[in-house]
Amino acid sequence: MSQTMIDRTRSGSTPFARLFRDHPREVGETYFEHMAASSAFGFRLMGLACAAFAHALVPGVHKATVSTAIRGMAADMGGRAEEARETRMRDAGVWDVGL
Repeated sequence: MSQTMIDRTRSGSTPFARLFRDHPREVGETYFEHMAASSAFGFRLMGLACAAFAHALVPGVHKATVSTAIRGMAADMGGRAEEARETRMRDAGVWDVGL
């Protein structure tokens, strides 16, 4: 095994870890918790896509459904993204709680 592979394995930065473990840990979830949260967002977006198409066909329906839901989801996602960013900073050694 090459030194690079050994270093990656020690740091947990294998392709498997990057694809399946790193990000859920960044947001404080297990793989299955992250799968559930991401799936919930995905299914909600599919429903909102249907509402948007219904609104395209009949402008009087779902006038604010999609925009209101997207703003709420963006706020939820923003908090999760901030948590992940802070975790990456802390793991990189640039975390300072005094900032």
